[in-house]
Amino acid sequence: MNRSRYVLQLLCIITGILLLLSTVVPVHAANSGPYSGMDDSSPLQSELSPVTPVNIYVSPTGSDALNKGTLESPYRTLGKARSVVRDTYGQRPEGGITVWLREGRYSLPASLNLKEEDSGSPGSPVIYRSYPGEQAIVTTAKIIPPAAWKPLNPEAAARVHPDVYAGDLRELDLTALDIRNIQGFPGGTTFIQEWGIPDLIVNGVRQPISQWPNPNQGVGGGRPGWATMNGSADAQSFYYGPGGQPKDAVTTNDLDADGTARSSRWAASVAQGHDLYLRGFWRTDFDPVMSKVEQIDVNRNTIRLVDVPEGGMGSKWSQAAPGMEEPESPGPSVMSSTYAYAPWDSPPGVNDSVYGAADTVVQDVYTEPPAPPTVTDQVYRVGTGKEEWQAVNLLDEIDTPGEWALDFHDRKLYYYPNGSIADQDIIVADRSEPIIEMYNASYIQLVGLTIEGGMNNGIELQHSHHITMAGNTVRNVGGGGILDYYGHHNVMRSNDIYETGSFGISVGHSGDRMNLIPSRTQIVNNHIHDIGNLIHLEGMIITESIGMTITHNLLHHMPKHGIRYASSNDLLFEYNRVHHVSLIDGDAGAFYTARDWSSYGNVLRYNHIADSPRANGFYADDGDSGDTYYNNVISNVSKAFIFGGGHYNQAYGNLIINAASVQIDDRGIQRNYTPDSEQAQPLLEKHPFEEPWKSYGTVLASTYGYNTRNLWQDVLDPDWNPEYPNGSRFFDNILVETGSIAGPKKGVVMIAHNTRIKDIRLTDLQGFSKVTSTVQPKTRNTAVLSVFPDINTTYSQIGLFKDQYRPAPS
Repeated sequence: MNRSRYVLQLLCIITGILLLLSTVVPVHAANSGPYSGMDDSSPLQSELSPVTPVNIYVSPTGSDALNKGTLESPYRTLGKARSVVRDTYGQRPEGGITVWLREGRYSLPASLNLKEEDSGSPGSPVIYRSYPGEQAIVTTAKIIPPAAWKPLNPEAAARVHPDVYAGDLRELDLTALDIRNIQGFPGGTTFIQEWGIPDLIVNGVRQPISQWPNPNQGVGGGRPGWATMNGSADAQSFYYGPGGQPKDAVTTNDLDADGTARSSRWAASVAQGHDLYLRGFWRTDFDPVMSKVEQIDVNRNTIRLVDVPEGGMGSKWSQAAPGMEEPESPGPSVMSSTYAYAPWDSPPGVNDSVYGAADTVVQDVYTEPPAPPTVTDQVYRVGTGKEEWQAVNLLDEIDTPGEWALDFHDRKLYYYPNGSIADQDIIVADRSEPIIEMYNASYIQLVGLTIEGGMNNGIELQHSHHITMAGNTVRNVGGGGILDYYGHHNVMRSNDIYETGSFGISVGHSGDRMNLIPSRTQIVNNHIHDIGNLIHLEGMIITESIGMTITHNLLHHMPKHGIRYASSNDLLFEYNRVHHVSLIDGDAGAFYTARDWSSYGNVLRYNHIADSPRANGFYADDGDSGDTYYNNVISNVSKAFIFGGGHYNQAYGNLIINAASVQIDDRGIQRNYTPDSEQAQPLLEKHPFEEPWKSYGTVLASTYGYNTRNLWQDVLDPDWNPEYPNGSRFFDNILVETGSIAGPKKGVVMIAHNTRIKDIRLTDLQGFSKVTSTVQPKTRNTAVLSVFPDINTTYSQIGLFKDQYRPAPS
């Protein structure tokens, strides 16, 4: 080791001591600065839904040929209204145009495409909105007449679940109705996200596709809706009954436990050419994979998939199968720690029975099992016995009213109606494009519409700007609710998004990261829940974006992360409430980001995370760096914070209630987070030693209190040891009934001045742990108020608020 490296290590130690002694909280310029994009003066309210001088009216009972588009004589279709608006392109009336949609369903033959020629201009927007007090439903779905439903054919009736009377089910000949996406899943025999088949919606409610076990059915003591493997049989097969050797040693045949001969019934259907798909956590506890079944061997109690799952069958946390070579695992870090932490005396007059020692830090280098060899080696692991799986979209398992299945072999949809079909309003989503699509559009508003019944996204924007979507309901779509890519200055406000197949809102490439031009897009006051029903995605996804505000949103009941933001800068998340996330997937976070050394400047403050025991609170995974978390409330989660090997992540002034632990680790040592690693590449691509990124690094260090003179030079210097979580800080937090703080063994990290409260019952903090309460909680706790002085007023503002589009918070 050369002399300069010794000097650098000495400087790192001194830096750690200075961080510890510092009592100055960094001043965060989340709403100012040359790169932030956070503009408190944005005239959002005044820009929304102005009164326009020109008004066009449409109604499902109107006429395009005979009527004039007035209130008394409306057009019939949105296509006609769009044509009338388009005819004014180049000479739009000053003040704008409003297309008013009267009560009813607007069935589109294809997407409603809005382009440059359909756009408005500053002060003169083009607005599509529902008429006051009426519901206008926009859909691309096909209406199914009651007469199209027929009794089951004999072959289908023979496959019906033994506990169900076949005469109660109905079949729909999809070919006769010209419903096209019925050949199979576009993802083929193995996929995670490529769902792409029609959807069934009855009386405005998406009907559940059949599955075993049923969503509320527990088998073998596992989670409702899931069975578990009984060990791996080979690289692409597993045991459902005796024969395997799982880690938990449980080999009960849950598949056939109810006496319905399920394995034999499934085997017969597969042999007849009917597709059977299983959704399984074959190797990891996140991102379940849809896999087609090749064969069921009822004599060996095994199910064989068509394809080998990526990484082989069996949890990565279990041992390699006999005869499989186990890669050598690198040993743990042994160098003594260089991070600083120290106890903090309890506030004067505080009873020791309430407050405990401040910083109980567990030094623990991050370790994980070695990665298995490639799939081509036909590697697999014995399995833990906890790998979950379920069968999906099978006529044989329709056993509850409302369930349905699409049989690719028969080209038919089988349905168990809940009540008389003659009394039901039934539509089938079969269009693979978005319902409303904008490309290169601007100054358009969508207000108060109900958008449903497509296989793709509800609203999709590409290369569009100054678009407002306010007060809409997006539901019952196979894709996501709202997607916005390559846009800026867009507003998503007070929308209700639920029952989507994948995400709620997704924004990508908003603003210009390379040139540090903020997007100014705002996501405000949206209620997003019960999403990801077909593909396990997040309520909100933000990628490759800069300078956005995400505030006052309510997100809950989601299969994995609540909000995933990645490879983005200067995002402001505030006053959001997130609860009941990671209901299915593991290794998730209410707020999750990963793998980018360039994604600095994101601020997360005044948010409440609650009631997600399978999820972590704030999760900066796999080296992600540069985020600041302060004055948040985190309750009833797994780990409140995970800083997974990144730099300059810092959390302070947070109230943590009933969390398992806090983790700051040095996984970068084992995972080789070096200046030429995957984590470094996004930063190198920004040319950080040239403008504007050169100055951006200086601004970041000054704004957020980083102890560095040259941020990017340090991060990309091997002698700085970027594989360590240098610069990360966890201080001045309140931990109530919360477990240990696990720190790294290597790195310049500060963990200090954190206060523990052992028993919440002896405080006035109970109300802050609850998602809802009839009375807003308030505290007089001096320890809390010393680090979060505005908690009483801030907490009361978290979540949805009343505005002209949301009459009352949900």
